[in-house]
Amino acid sequence: MSRWMSALLLLFASAVLCGAPAQAWGPDGHSIVAAIAEARLDPEVLQKVQQLLAGEAKPTDHLDQISSWADDFRISHGETGPWHFVDIPLNAQSYDANRDCANDNCIVAQIVHFSGVLGDQSALPRDRLQALKFLVHFVGDIHQPLHCETDLSRFPPPEGDRGGNKVTFTFLKKHTNLHSVWDGQVIDDELGIIREPHDFTAHLDETRPEAATLNSEITDQQAATWAPNGLSTNLLDAVTKWANDSHALAKTAYRELPKAPRPHGWDETYETEFWPVMQDQFKRAGVRLAEILNETLH
Repeated sequence: MSRWMSALLLLFASAVLCGAPAQAWGPDGHSIVAAIAEARLDPEVLQKVQQLLAGEAKPTDHLDQISSWADDFRISHGETGPWHFVDIPLNAQSYDANRDCANDNCIVAQIVHFSGVLGDQSALPRDRLQALKFLVHFVGDIHQPLHCETDLSRFPPPEGDRGGNKVTFTFLKKHTNLHSVWDGQVIDDELGIIREPHDFTAHLDETRPEAATLNSEITDQQAATWAPNGLSTNLLDAVTKWANDSHALAKTAYRELPKAPRPHGWDETYETEFWPVMQDQFKRAGVRLAEILNETLH
């Protein structure tokens, strides 16, 4: 069995056991979020980030190069799978910690946790580096709408439809599922990225220009609204709101999905409608990640 096939089987097994989607945004979406955040870091904070990244097995200077590390890590650490999402029932109004995050085993609690580890000056550098890598990834994850829901109305509990993974159809001539459409298929189509089989890498030549364009569109008023000063002091409340906002978008993502049999050209229409939504989520995630890092590492 090939290394890639073994990895895929492990990833699938972890997802099934945890009731989790395979990943969120995919490597290209995560790299866009990370690049936007890096462009908004204070100079002294960027230096501290680079010092932490120097402790990598393969040192790097850029956040977008480690933005999908957490997806790789979960292959051999299945217990981290639930940290990537929060299963708010699709028909529920909002997040409920007792129902949706028992024992802090969800993305809402883990963003708060790893922000604390990163800001702990007494923590070991390797622990702070790992916290940085989780944080970069999870702030991206929570802005992927299908990471903040599961449909328990049409699919049996406890896992429901696993964030749209069980909602299958043909999209742009490929057999796929709703989660994968949001993960990467729309992103790659819009950016002109063509993936070979078993290609799970970020295409930085395409994602970095997209990130720069999106970052240039963010107004000061938007940034201040999305990530006000003092964000880290009220982080749990803020992250809860992000999860609820993504959950509301997930409802729209399902509502706008035509019922089978789906009319010709529905997929192009769906992509046209939701690509701007995805871009807006990238912007929000990048601004918020930057503010967390700026406040935590000041």
